[in-house]
Amino acid sequence: MKVLIPYDDAEIVNTIQNILGNEAEVVVSSRDPEAMIKAGGDAVAVASGRVPGEYIRAASSLRMIQAFGAGIDKIDHEAIKEREDIVVCNSHANAAEVSEYTIMLLLAAAKNIIVSDRELRKGDWSRGWGGSRPNIEIRGKICLLIGLGNVASAIAERLKPFGVQLHAVTRTGSGVKTDLVDKISSIGNIESAVRDADFIILALPLTKDSRGLVDERFLSWMKPSSILVNISRGPIVDEAALYAALAEGRIGGAALDVWWDYPRKRKGTIKPPSSDFAFHELDNVVLSPHRAAYSEGIMNEQIRFVGENILRFIRGEKPWNVVDMNLGY
Repeated sequence: MKVLIPYDDAEIVNTIQNILGNEAEVVVSSRDPEAMIKAGGDAVAVASGRVPGEYIRAASSLRMIQAFGAGIDKIDHEAIKEREDIVVCNSHANAAEVSEYTIMLLLAAAKNIIVSDRELRKGDWSRGWGGSRPNIEIRGKICLLIGLGNVASAIAERLKPFGVQLHAVTRTGSGVKTDLVDKISSIGNIESAVRDADFIILALPLTKDSRGLVDERFLSWMKPSSILVNISRGPIVDEAALYAALAEGRIGGAALDVWWDYPRKRKGTIKPPSSDFAFHELDNVVLSPHRAAYSEGIMNEQIRFVGENILRFIRGEKPWNVVDMNLGY
């Protein structure tokens, strides 16, 4: 029995092989579909959050796809639906770390940390006491969470002690941990929720329904002082509409950890994070290179979860975190 890992990373490969022991053989390839088919065309499971349709359709023995993170938008949903015999699982091991980072992004944007640091390094003290842009207080304000899954719930738990009112919007207006928020609404009532909010945090998966959710109309509902934080996926937001709203001062600011363009190679260097819009020239935006889940211990936790969940599946046990591919989460 084989498990395919389409990453040339010795730590991932060795850790998962040690967990699986003699019950499965780990095989390795690049992320190219042809290479995946050649190395793991007969694999029963693949450990990756990026699985192309070509591989899914060709790998007749494939029965499980285990993502390392929460997002499964890079797994070909149509190919999965065609097969009807593959279970897809994700991981929420990074929820606590992402929640901490999200609050840091919110505070960095509200308290003008990035620009103040940059200017003081030049010897410019003009952004200190009495400067043109005082800190935005978060206590007593309304923070809207769009989504109330594992990450959003972890954000709510940690943000509550700051004295904010927590509101949430979900698809149905319900959720597992609604006790963490002061008010919850369904997506049908999103306009009034956005109009009330001082801060908006996007903590929902990228699906056919959420793609482009934050468009020009959504942004027009936001207060001129509102701050948008995105730690979900870039395409949930209309890039052009957001840039225009920020550049024209129609919203207060944004903090973005996810983007529309990425380097072709991991850790690669290409250019500023947007090919078409100069977000990096705006002082009311905090830029982050998709690192919210990256902390000193999280990588090992994720790898171990992936290996242990694949082992459960191989042994005939019910795996954790099975994704509903019709909903996309």
